[in-house]
Amino acid sequence: MSGETRTGLIGEHIACAATLCLPGVNGASLCQQDMVDMIAWDDLGYLRIQVKSCRIRHESDKRSPTYHFNYGMGLKKKKAARGSYDIIASVAIDHRRVMYTALDDVKAISKRINPRHFDDPDIEIDSWRNALAVVRGDI
Repeated sequence: MSGETRTGLIGEHIACAATLCLPGVNGASLCQQDMVDMIAWDDLGYLRIQVKSCRIRHESDKRSPTYHFNYGMGLKKKKAARGSYDIIASVAIDHRRVMYTALDDVKAISKRINPRHFDDPDIEIDSWRNALAVVRGDI
């Protein structure tokens, strides 16, 4: 198993477990497809989730270590089309934490996130609620 495949699987399992723990979520299941890695559901319906995972990356130019998530899809790494899925689950493997983002809120195909961002104990609940609000048009 390649390192990328292993990292992806670890991230998918962390994301699924974290999603199952969120208030209001009735269930979640892995369903690895081209664009959708898992689904979650609550009393209002199903949500399609794309999981992106990585480990802390130590920069060669002596900048602070960072998580570098690649949100691009396909060979040309372009942004996913609206409607491809609903939410991106960005998994910081070293922290075993997830940050959820509505696809409509993703502005670039890659994003660097400071590891301290994942120290917030409420990151999962807060980011989930925000992503849900965007997906369901509450914002």
